[in-house]
Amino acid sequence: MPNPTPNPGVDEWVLASAAEVARNVARHGVPITWSEAAERLRRTVELLSGQVFVIDDGGTFTPLPQQETPRWQETGFAESVACAAVHYAGQPYYPENPQSSRVELAVPWDTATALVHLLSALLVARLTGPTPSCDQEQVEAAQLLNRLSADVAFEFSRDDDELLGDEEKVGERVYLLMQSCDVWQALDLLGNGREALRLAGVTGMEILDLTLWEARCWLFGPYEQAS
Repeated sequence: MPNPTPNPGVDEWVLASAAEVARNVARHGVPITWSEAAERLRRTVELLSGQVFVIDDGGTFTPLPQQETPRWQETGFAESVACAAVHYAGQPYYPENPQSSRVELAVPWDTATALVHLLSALLVARLTGPTPSCDQEQVEAAQLLNRLSADVAFEFSRDDDELLGDEEKVGERVYLLMQSCDVWQALDLLGNGREALRLAGVTGMEILDLTLWEARCWLFGPYEQAS
């Protein structure tokens, strides 16, 4: 097989980013060398640089337009490569800046669906409770609920016989992917929404506590939860 055509821009980025990938993978206890990190970056860029096609009912392949900005130039792309390497090793990935990171974290199915359920209940409580409100915070909560619901719906729509296979497990739990910043925002909203839920008559607050604890463990790690 011929070697891929050199791309100076990609090569320079790989050289500049390999140390970041190696550091982020190694801090999770997964062994990796600088050369292995660089190779992961190159392979990921090559994979995402290929033409993507969609096929219609008639069997016609239509190429999708390329993004103006290549994926590898997006902020946080190197961290996403590190995250994938840690997940591939069967371990959770904990971002250094979970509030702003857009890396897609492994979140167990039951925790992810509980987050969506509780966010929906909170939104209803704030819109229809004793002191209903509809402000920018509720708009952002609705947008967040839409994104997290889409994450769950996407996984449900997968026609994959290996959905529950060992390669789909992280920390021995079947998972789906959610952006770190979205999980952080959900925790913030639910943590501050306890009183609204109580006033709206929502029962089972112990489920809220358990879900918040579980989600924090997958966002911050079991021993480094934010206070």
